[in-house]
This record gives sequence, C-alpha cells and structure tokens, in this order.
Amino acid sequence: MSENEDPWMGPLPAAPGCGCQICQPDESYDEQDHRVIDTVLKHGWQVITVAADAGCDDPEHHDHSHDDTGPAFAYTIGLGHRFGHPELLMSGLDHRLMHRCLNEIAGRIKNGLRLSQGDALENVLAGVPVAVESVTGHALAETVTWSGWFHRRKPEAFAIVWPDRNGVFGWQPGAPPILDELQPPGWRAPVGHTGGLAADPEWGFPVPPDHRAFSCAHVVDEGEAVLWAARQKDDARGEDWSVTCGANGHDTDEMRVVHLAHLVRSAPSLRTISDLKLEHEAWRDDVDTEWQIAPLDP
Repeated sequence: MSENEDPWMGPLPAAPGCGCQICQPDESYDEQDHRVIDTVLKHGWQVITVAADAGCDDPEHHDHSHDDTGPAFAYTIGLGHRFGHPELLMSGLDHRLMHRCLNEIAGRIKNGLRLSQGDALENVLAGVPVAVESVTGHALAETVTWSGWFHRRKPEAFAIVWPDRNGVFGWQPGAPPILDELQPPGWRAPVGHTGGLAADPEWGFPVPPDHRAFSCAHVVDEGEAVLWAARQKDDARGEDWSVTCGANGHDTDEMRVVHLAHLVRSAPSLRTISDLKLEHEAWRDDVDTEWQIAPLDP
C-alpha cells in the first residue's frame, strides 16, 4: 500500500452486538453485495447516491412499495457496524457534493465525533453550517435501505440538513421554498431548534448584529472554518471583534470587514463565546472541539 492510499481498516473490532453481513457472513452474496462489504471493510463505511425520481434502491429488489418521486439523495452504509453510530442521509444537492460531505462527517465520526438531533455542524459546506435531525420511519424505508440489509436490522439515520447560501434554514424566516422541496420535511422528525438553529435566534452579543468585525479571506471568501476570535477595546468604535481561521500573520490584503452577524450565521458555535470579555481571545484546534479562552497578550 502506498503512502497516498487510505489505510485498510480490515478486521478492526465491530460495535458490540453487531450482527451485520461482515460479522455474520453467508453464501448468498452477489457482486454488488461484495462491493458494499469490501468497501465497509476497507474504509469503515460506503456512501450510496440515488438519482432524483429513481424509486426503490432496496437490495431485496422491490419487495415493498416505494415512492417513485423525490429528490436525489445520498447515505452511508456501515457506521453502525464499525462505530455504533446512526447512518447519515443527505438530499437535494449534486451527488458528488453530497458524497464529499457525507465522507467528511463520517471521517469525523471515525475520529470520535458523536452526533445528536439538533446539533449544528460547521466545516461541512463552505461558509454555512448544517443541521442534524433524526430521520422518520417512513423516510428510512424510502432511503437508507441498503443499510438495513447490511446491518440485518431496521436502520437508524440522521439527516444532514443544509441552508441557503446565506445560512438560512427552511424553518427560519425568509427561507426559499426550494429548501423544503429538496429536503422533504416529512423525512425528518420534528425537533425544537435552539441556539443558532432556532427559528428566530436570540442574539446575545454585547454589540448589534450589524457591528462590523474583522475577518480573513480564508473564512469570508473561501468558507474555511472559524478557529479564532478576539474582543478588543477601540477608542473610536468602543470595541472590535476579530474572527478568523486561526492562521498567524494575515497580510493586509487577506483581511475583510463584515457584519458580525454574517460570521455568527456561518459559525453558530461563536454564540457560545458571545460573553467573551474585552481583551480576551478564544481558539480551538478544530470545529469539533471546545473553545478555549485566555487574556490577550499585551
């Protein structure tokens, strides 16, 4: 195996009590079955993509009625076997983009991330968060069917829900109808959204939403993750907020000035440090770790 190849996960321990097609193999597999099993063995999961209006993708081949219309979607197979975690389901975007997003989140689950209904995830789609919601029983029967076959049980899954380009979700004021068309609300269990995902999020910062903040091109233009923030005194403006990717030594032409609300919309976790004291900074190693806070160096 070359240095650039993914490591072969092979015979790593399965989740306790797993009775999947890897843990309890039989002799009835066809070529597609073997492909799924081998991919889960190698990588820990597989991503399946289904075209819009494709109808049934059940490995048992039309053993029950499925809707024949609906958006394109993609989902994982194997997270239950390796990590004891529900599968991931995403719909309505280009299949290559959904494939990349689900691989990104599954990789973070491999590294220890555990999702819950109502979570907000950053650094999945550039410049906007995604929400995590439980999938309804009806949607499980219509979408993640190969996972049910693979695990030999009723599948579990979380829907990965995306907003518009401004970070507005389908349940928030001003959301375009296309969001619900491409991400059917009936596929998701009702949840009381809180924090930055609430229908009308409380602001909570000591400055108004249109307060101008300093950021960097990596965050504003390229959608990189927010990993550093600071609040400092300013004689003219009262105070300044800086929110960047965390890299040191940004050049002047890499700096941007935007409304603080824009940055908070793209990185809802900033709300957890809305009470940051003056002359303090906050940082984190990645978007799945807690913010750390300390006084700024003089």
